[in-house]
Amino acid sequence: MVAARLAPVYDDLLEYLVKKASPKEILAFQPSEASKARALELIEKSSAGELSAEERAELAQMRQIDSFVSVLKARALEAIHHHA
Repeated sequence: MVAARLAPVYDDLLEYLVKKASPKEILAFQPSEASKARALELIEKSSAGELSAEERAELAQMRQIDSFVSVLKARALEAIHHHA
């Protein structure tokens, strides 16, 4: 598996998190139901072209965090397979 290219500070943070939390704990992470509902609300409003500037920024931030968590979980899965 090829790791995503990230700025060094993100890579440092990912490594820190993988070392401090167990890979299984990282893989188990899920956003709250309220966060999921808000994301869905913003996606629906975006599809309808009804987002305010503030909501566009919020949705962009959610997408960045989702990408970060995806890479973090990929690293955790890699760590599990590497230590197995």
